[in-house]
Amino acid sequence: MSTATATRARAHARQAYSPRQRVLLLFTLTALAGTVYSVLNVSSAATAFRSRLPAHTLTKITESESAFPVQFSLPFFADKRNPINQLFVKRAWAWITALFLAFLAAVFLFPSHLPAQTASSSTRTTPHTRVQAVSTAHIAASIRRYLLATLYWFYLTQATWFGRSLGPSITFRILRSSGAVCVPSALSSEAIAQAGQGGLHADGPHDAAAPPLVCTGSKGEYWRGGHDVSGHAFMMIHCGMFLFELVYPLLPALFPSLFQYASSRPPAAPKRLHPVVMVLGYVAVGMIALCWWMLLMTSLFFHSSTEKLTGVAFGVLGWYISGL
Repeated sequence: MSTATATRARAHARQAYSPRQRVLLLFTLTALAGTVYSVLNVSSAATAFRSRLPAHTLTKITESESAFPVQFSLPFFADKRNPINQLFVKRAWAWITALFLAFLAAVFLFPSHLPAQTASSSTRTTPHTRVQAVSTAHIAASIRRYLLATLYWFYLTQATWFGRSLGPSITFRILRSSGAVCVPSALSSEAIAQAGQGGLHADGPHDAAAPPLVCTGSKGEYWRGGHDVSGHAFMMIHCGMFLFELVYPLLPALFPSLFQYASSRPPAAPKRLHPVVMVLGYVAVGMIALCWWMLLMTSLFFHSSTEKLTGVAFGVLGWYISGL
């Protein structure tokens, strides 16, 4: 009797949160844990300042180290020049797009196998029935989700792509309206000279609705003050949750031991996958794990706590909107 009760309790615990909710909760709790650790161990001003500096100014600091009495070095993931940040995070949606298109092509070109149906089933198949790895309905929903997620990402973060007709991105509007000013780099005498000549217009009267044409960071200038929503926190949740929704029907075939109970299996989950589809599925899962890891690194080393939390909030909101 006790064994049956324990089994029912475990089944109830599994059903309390759907797999989607568990993954979203994992991302959210990771960001919260990293933020709490950062607040307790690192100055919030330091993490916020580090996130504002252009990556190439770190090279200038390194080259000028001899002028400083104290030598210092950043942890690998606290250095914005690290290759994972530059090659993956900075180009995250391009990677997502490439994987999404490859996935769509694979599920159409390489059929998989549905599990055998019982004799009482209204639709009978055999273990050799060749069908798409995921249903047509899921493919259509994924395309709709991708389009909505792309529009959401585009208007939220891409400040310079709209021109003056549509105005800057939402995050740039938040940054400017919250009081951010563009200041020259202390390492760049040219930037200081430009500031003295009024070259950095973002400090003075300037139309907040205009795109950021001056403070690009190319000469070391950076935004000071204001609320800089963590684009990395947003992007890692946005990408990770999109990929999870994309490969969710394949998870029982990719990780059969995690889906032993019928209540946790996605509907019409394939029993066997074509090797190409399986490889793409594992790549997507690996990319989800990388998104989780980089979210943790962002939470530990960059931005103020409120900037990270608003980035997380925008990521969760993006998952909800793209699923409409």
